[in-house]
Amino acid sequence: MNIRSANINDIENIINLLPQAHEIHLKARPDWFKKKPLNLNYIKNIIEAKDGEIFIAEENDIIIGYCIINIRKYKNHEIFEDMENIEIDEMCVDEKYRKKGIGKKLFDKVKIYGKEINAKNIELMVWDFNKDAINFYEKMGMKTRIKRMEYKM
Repeated sequence: MNIRSANINDIENIINLLPQAHEIHLKARPDWFKKKPLNLNYIKNIIEAKDGEIFIAEENDIIIGYCIINIRKYKNHEIFEDMENIEIDEMCVDEKYRKKGIGKKLFDKVKIYGKEINAKNIELMVWDFNKDAINFYEKMGMKTRIKRMEYKM
């Protein structure tokens, strides 16, 4: 298995995996999520712009997982110190390949990349219903820094 940065030729294969991650969210919170997952233009923009990155896991030239990250920069912010953080936007491993360490390898690639760009933190938002993701990220050493709450009207 190989972990690498995605390129334009990978877009269609990444898009084929998007519904797997999206379906979890759509089932739990149809009040928040549209039926259609992220699209081609979103993926293409991340690959072409350099304020983010997509790492993919591939086996025998088949993409079996991805991790979409954005770089969040704080410069001359009113209350925050100057820093760059990596924000994991979405991570997905094909359901046929889960529980085989692929997510960990993708996360390790994000950590290596973070060190290369001198990021201060890796951060993400995870929905409270997504217990599998929460458990995974806690195993990776992540800690809760903030809770975002809602009151439904």
